[in-house]
Amino acid sequence: MGLLEDKALVEAALFVSGRPLSVKELSRALGIKSLDYLEKLIDLIAAEYAERKSAVEVVRVLGDKYVMQVKQEYSQRVAHLMPRPDLRTGELKTLALIAYLQPIEQSKVVKLRGSQAYEHIRKLLDMGMIYAEPYERTKLLGTTSKFAELYGFPENNPVIIKETFKKVVHAEYSDLIVKIEGGNENSSGKVKETEIVEPKTSGEE
Repeated sequence: MGLLEDKALVEAALFVSGRPLSVKELSRALGIKSLDYLEKLIDLIAAEYAERKSAVEVVRVLGDKYVMQVKQEYSQRVAHLMPRPDLRTGELKTLALIAYLQPIEQSKVVKLRGSQAYEHIRKLLDMGMIYAEPYERTKLLGTTSKFAELYGFPENNPVIIKETFKKVVHAEYSDLIVKIEGGNENSSGKVKETEIVEPKTSGEE
């Protein structure tokens, strides 16, 4: 493909991902081998959005990653227009845990939430609410810019998000707090489930 087609492809990838992407990730996903060329394409896309004073921007975050996001001055004003995620109570609990403890290893989320967390994580990834990065034999999980926009945060700042969701977890999910603080283990070292009254419409833990 030519320059215009390659640029359009990179723009589409940044748009649909809903999370920061590294140049290496883009290279693997799009089949464009030259990392220098990809960075030049991203610079071109970012410059075009900036020149037309768009409400959307392409910025470098987390060291070596790029994300397409709504500018901070607009994000809070339009956050209420975004569709709320159709999440069940169990999925919300997993999301709250990730937001509170990020970056957190997937294996630890599963230990705290049980095997159903694998399905929760898959759904949250598909929705673009969280990211997953390879880390040793597991993955590191954290929130994305889409998550930040949806919940009214000015940016995907883990420090602010963690503090806010600490209050949510402590107020709503007492069973998670017991597990996080390690105060509910039996003699075999296995974490017990703490009973908690869930809305009858949730259908799962």
